[in-house]
Amino acid sequence: MRLRPLADALGARTIQLVPPADVSRSARTALRPHPAVRSARDVPWEDVLDANAAVYAWTHADWSPVARDFAAALSEVLEDDVDREASSAAIVDGEIVALALVYRDSIPPILTTETTMRHTSDGERLIEACVRRSLDVLADGGVDLVTFDGHVSDPHVLPVWVRLAPGGRWFRLVEIPPAGG
Repeated sequence: MRLRPLADALGARTIQLVPPADVSRSARTALRPHPAVRSARDVPWEDVLDANAAVYAWTHADWSPVARDFAAALSEVLEDDVDREASSAAIVDGEIVALALVYRDSIPPILTTETTMRHTSDGERLIEACVRRSLDVLADGGVDLVTFDGHVSDPHVLPVWVRLAPGGRWFRLVEIPPAGG
């Protein structure tokens, strides 16, 4: 039995859709740089952790909200997993307003990105530039393919993602109710 019919038979409810995730390094030329974007290595690590927690909290709020004290668990092993040089931050008025984190603990590397607040002026443009910078650094390091981790509800990321012409399959994240519930 295929997994989808099994999940549906168990009463699965789709909570999120995930677009194809595989992006070729050559796709980066569809994106533009921006002067506000720099390496995450040039930003205090605590600011990167705070920005990542802010991104995670608001992007999951509508479909998988986090507990009040989730940030410590989210940040626990981040320093070991993140390529700070390839990761990018958009800085406006001294604050991180957009972040692209590159995770080096998998092959191909995984890239997550979004703004630190739902309503960010020029959010899509800043995400575009963060992704461009990160893909440039990865390409310079010989990386041919990057896996994006995100959702169709990520408003500043999805338009950028589409311009990158990703390959792979769409999939859905589901929630299955407890048996007998």
